[in-house]
Amino acid sequence: MKSFFTAFTALMFLVMAGRAQTTAFTYQGRLNSSNAPATGSYDFRFQIYNAASAVVAGPLTNAPVGVTNGLFTVTLDFGANVFDGSPRSLEIGVRTNGDSSAYTVLSPRQALASVPYAIQSINASNAAALTAPLQATNIAGTIPNSLLSPNVAILTNNVIFSGSVTAASFTGSGAGLTSLPAASLTGTISDARLSANVALQSNPNLNFAGNVAATNFSGGGHGLTNVPGAFFWVVVSGTNVQAQPNVGYICSNDVNAVTVTLPVSPSIGDTFRVAGVGGAGWIIAQNASQTILAGNLSGSIGASWTARDSSRAWTGVASSADGTKLVATVKGGSIYTSANSGVTWGSQAGSGSRNWSSVASSADGSRLVAGVGDIVSLTGNIYTSVDSGVTWLARDSARQWASVASSSDGTRLVASAYSTGGSGSPGIYTSVNSGTNWLLHLAGSFFYDVVSSADGFKLAGTENTFQIATSTNAGTNWIARDNNRNWTALASSADGTRLVAAVNSSQLYLSSDSGATWAAVNPAASLQWTALASSADGSRLVAVAFSGEVYISTDSGATWAQHFGLPVLQWSGVACSADGTKLVLVANGGQIYTSSQGSTTAGTTGYLSGARLTAIELEYVGNGVFIPLSHEGTIRAY
Repeated sequence: MKSFFTAFTALMFLVMAGRAQTTAFTYQGRLNSSNAPATGSYDFRFQIYNAASAVVAGPLTNAPVGVTNGLFTVTLDFGANVFDGSPRSLEIGVRTNGDSSAYTVLSPRQALASVPYAIQSINASNAAALTAPLQATNIAGTIPNSLLSPNVAILTNNVIFSGSVTAASFTGSGAGLTSLPAASLTGTISDARLSANVALQSNPNLNFAGNVAATNFSGGGHGLTNVPGAFFWVVVSGTNVQAQPNVGYICSNDVNAVTVTLPVSPSIGDTFRVAGVGGAGWIIAQNASQTILAGNLSGSIGASWTARDSSRAWTGVASSADGTKLVATVKGGSIYTSANSGVTWGSQAGSGSRNWSSVASSADGSRLVAGVGDIVSLTGNIYTSVDSGVTWLARDSARQWASVASSSDGTRLVASAYSTGGSGSPGIYTSVNSGTNWLLHLAGSFFYDVVSSADGFKLAGTENTFQIATSTNAGTNWIARDNNRNWTALASSADGTRLVAAVNSSQLYLSSDSGATWAAVNPAASLQWTALASSADGSRLVAVAFSGEVYISTDSGATWAQHFGLPVLQWSGVACSADGTKLVLVANGGQIYTSSQGSTTAGTTGYLSGARLTAIELEYVGNGVFIPLSHEGTIRAY
């Protein structure tokens, strides 16, 4: 059979518009047989070729297909993946229905125009299936979020751009934006929008957790603490203030004393100053477990006294360097000792009952020396103890021992033997072996008192109605000093340089050159001085009189102040600790009295007080202890 085919391409897809859209399309053609339009039943075979003449779809066989006057219509469906936009052509094979011979291929193949590609629109609701480029202007309606790329910025989502975002203008709160270049900001950021760590000028209290460095600071600097080499003053007109390290407080209240409370947890080395310019003065208050050393506060020495033990015929008293161990003698009784700064006393039975006249102690209070006798007629031996007065050994001979003194180690001793003509060999005796042996170095009939330097080499003795005798070589040689006077009591600094001596019913005399020269001072009265005591540095002196007066000097004897907080007794002896803060008095026919103001009372009940025009500087040294570095005026410790 000879035939040919003519396609009507203009009609090919018209029928598709009137049916539900699928991947199938309608093909209409015209078949001629023997150059005349064919009529009858025929079998058709269809295949799709690409530009390289390769089969990409088919064959599809339609049989039988009715042909009338050469015209026929078939429906073809090659699927959605055939038409991807590449060139396609349709090959048609035909044979008479029922004929088993091969199909006759019509030539040429028919090129498929764009109309069949409309089948791609069936997948418009499935974005993944759209592979050919689409013009955005041809899209109608709204694409749902779920069909958009995950890189599309959605208003309802949290958006993170991996690159830079540039815009002429942004509006909105900007909440959540990070890594914004500060140089790109305009306007002023309000204080409320700043971090709490930003230091604001309007904030009166700024605390930086780390160091603050600057090439220059300006301003008053008030309130700065822990600034090396800097100290600041604050005027306080109220009644209370919490002290800060390295700050001074000028208390100006005229009605109520200003209470300056120390910090609860200061650092070692913190210093605090308080000065009173108001009429009411000031108080420095403590916290729990805190105390202030008050030993070098002049106003606190001897400010308060406590009566100890019982009324006895006390004749002499001595103290260890720290004021803890005390020893006192009784005329016609035993020797008493205390190991707790005089709070309690105990009689030492080993001392026996004798007419004790005087006693001296080593610095540690373990080695003691005591004399028996008086300046009238009583005689006895010298006794020594090496166990703080528990046991005693008699030394030398029976004489009228009036006074004894000891070096700080208790090895070198000096004693005076008084004589009214009956006891023999009066004078000043020394021992270099803790009292085992004694030698007379200076003969004299009326030596009243003797003293020794801490090393035992500088000695001095007062001789009634005669001069003062001094030695700088442990008593080997002696020199008579000053004039003949009724010398009685004597006291020495630890180095033997500063001396104070008393003249009965007259003045006190001072020497700052180991007794070479003397100058009179008058503590407001000429009294029957019976005993003197000196601190180790000679700055604090105590003088007592038989008529009941007690005078204290805190400026090496330049000025003296009488203390009236004691009963009027016949004071017979006085001693003090090396720093002069702990005092002890004994009286003939009275009790023992102690004053210990080495520090304030520990805790919140202890305090310092100062009046107008007084000042003090304290430094914290650890373990709750503050020490005065300097002070001005009378300051009292409680």
